[in-house]
Amino acid sequence: MKKYLVQIGFVLAVFLLILICGQISIPGLKSLPQNEVMASVSQVIATATIKTTTTSRSDQTLNIPIIIYHSVRPTRPEETEAQKRYNISPDRFEEQLTYLKNNGYTTISLDQMVADLERGTTSPITKPVILTFDDGWKNQYEYAFPLLKKYNDTATFYVYTNPIEKDERFLIWSQIKEMSDAGMTIGSHSVYHPYFSKATPAELKKEIFNSKKTLEKHLGKKVSHFATPYGQTSSQIEKLIKEAGYTTGRVTTKKSPITKENLFHLSAFFVPQNLQDFIGLLENKN
Repeated sequence: MKKYLVQIGFVLAVFLLILICGQISIPGLKSLPQNEVMASVSQVIATATIKTTTTSRSDQTLNIPIIIYHSVRPTRPEETEAQKRYNISPDRFEEQLTYLKNNGYTTISLDQMVADLERGTTSPITKPVILTFDDGWKNQYEYAFPLLKKYNDTATFYVYTNPIEKDERFLIWSQIKEMSDAGMTIGSHSVYHPYFSKATPAELKKEIFNSKKTLEKHLGKKVSHFATPYGQTSSQIEKLIKEAGYTTGRVTTKKSPITKENLFHLSAFFVPQNLQDFIGLLENKN
C-alpha cells in the first residue's frame, strides 16, 4: 500500500509540473497561477511521504531462531541422556560458533530484536540468531563466556537470583557484572526457579518482580527480559511479566512467531548436540 501511495503521489506531481510548462492542454481546465500549482505539488508530495512513514508495522513478523543453552562444560562419562540434554561440551559449543561465523550468521541481543521488529526488518543483518543461557551456572562464565568473546558474539544470560553467592555451582555477582559490562544481556529467570504452573498469583508476582529488582540493584542497569522456568506460561503470567516492566518474555518451547503481539510469548528451542540438527534448527527445519 505504501508503494502505491508514493507512486500515485509522484505521478500527480509530474502531471502538474507538465501542466505548468504548458506541454499538456486540457480543454475547459482553468489555468492556475504558477505559485498555486507549485504549492499543490508540494502538498501532494508531503501527503504521500507522511502516509509512507506512518504506516503501522504491527503485522510484521521476524524469523529469528532463539536457542536455549544450560550447562557448558566437559561431558562426564557417567551422564545419562537426560543430563546430556542440558549440557554441551565447550568443543561442541565452539563448533557451533564457528559454523555461525563461517556461514554468515550474526548473534544479536533481545534489545536488537525488539528494535528490528519496530523497524520491520533485520537489515543489514540477513541471518540473525539469538543465543540464550538459562539458570546462571558458573560453567557458563568459565566456558561459554570466553568463547563468545573469542568469536565476537553476544548472548543473553537468564539468571535466577536465589543461589547467587550461596551455591558455588552458580555465578557470583562479580562474574554477572563482568559479563554485563562486556556486552552480554542479563535477564531474569525468577528468584527460586519454581514451577509457575503450581505457584499462587502472589508467588508469581514475587518471582517476576523481585528478581528484576535484585538484578537491577546489583548491576546498576535496567533488566528488560524474562524467561519463565521450565517454559511454563499462561495469559496471567505473561500479563505479570509485562506489568513488571520487562520488554520481552521467553516463555515457551512451542513454536510461535516473533511479532509485537507476541513479545511476551517468545519461543525458543533447546540446543541440539549434533551439528546437523543445529543447522536444521537455524534453517527452521526442526
